[in-house]
Amino acid sequence: MTSSETTSQTQFSGSQPKHAWIYLFNLGFYVLPMVLFPYSWLELAGLSLALLVFVGLYFYCYQQPLDRMLWPILAMYGIAIVVTPWNSGSIALFSYVGFFVGLAYRWPYALAGVVGLVATLAIFHWGPGTQWDLFFYYGAVIVSTVAIFGRVERLRQRHDAAQRRSAEEISRLATAVERERIARDLHDILGHTLSSIVLKSDLAQAQLNKQQYDAATKQLGELSAIARDSLSQVRQSVSGYRHNGLQLELERLKQRLSDAGFRTEVSGLPPRLSASQETAVVLALTELVTNVIRHSSGQVCSIHFDETANTYRIQVSDDGTPKEIHHGNGLSGVSQRMQELGGEASLSMAGGCEVKLSIPKLQGALL
Repeated sequence: MTSSETTSQTQFSGSQPKHAWIYLFNLGFYVLPMVLFPYSWLELAGLSLALLVFVGLYFYCYQQPLDRMLWPILAMYGIAIVVTPWNSGSIALFSYVGFFVGLAYRWPYALAGVVGLVATLAIFHWGPGTQWDLFFYYGAVIVSTVAIFGRVERLRQRHDAAQRRSAEEISRLATAVERERIARDLHDILGHTLSSIVLKSDLAQAQLNKQQYDAATKQLGELSAIARDSLSQVRQSVSGYRHNGLQLELERLKQRLSDAGFRTEVSGLPPRLSASQETAVVLALTELVTNVIRHSSGQVCSIHFDETANTYRIQVSDDGTPKEIHHGNGLSGVSQRMQELGGEASLSMAGGCEVKLSIPKLQGALL
């Protein structure tokens, strides 16, 4: 059984009981003979009681999971059989049985059930007989038609269930993507911020040891500003990281590198990017600069921008002695950010550590 078939065997959620009243108009076939023909009071009472029980079973069946409709269906079928010798309008009751058969079961079983209902009509028509010469002909058409309605309702429910599952899956994936984004942003933001805090703290400690109190006070002030900025960025990462533009972020990165003892060389013209591209590039550059400060033994960090007809290219390199590189969350995050923009990130360790980022112009470039 497929997943969609399994789902269709669960709660019948297509219509509420108040909507089920709409379909009871077909009971006119059953009620009309009770008005037109001379039944005794005892017969009318019996037919009325049978009708009330049938309607109760109808609503009960309407509220059952599809895989629990068998016994209510059999009970309704039994009532239809019992009343047929007295009221040929029982074709209406058989039609409701056909509806639930078409609704509750897969096509082969539903078809067999409808054939069984039509056979029951034929047995009454050509066997014990009924009060109506057209009992079988009208009954077969009505039962078959209403059974098709039940089948259509089943297909509609399966379609609605598939749409609900699709919406739930989209929501789940969107939540997972958002969590991954926040995790990457926090890693990139806090990584460089904590590195700056460690650096500023070490400088302040060294200056205090040398009794350079004014210089130490300056470092502590900058440390406090970095901590406040970090807190603000963490809050922003929940709703989407916001920055002050690539050019200003480059100046901040240059200052961080300078504080760490690196000379920074920026060449080329920074590209004009869409907001999403610029955010990804800023976070990628932040992570790469953090890696240079943490791991490079060199003295110069170069950031170079250029472009081709279809691609923006950014290169970050240092003149340190290359060491074995492990692709942790940082470099993996940089690579993933570029892939999300349709670009890529590549790493080279020839003559120093060099990371190249490429972003296609066709996705979000500003004209």
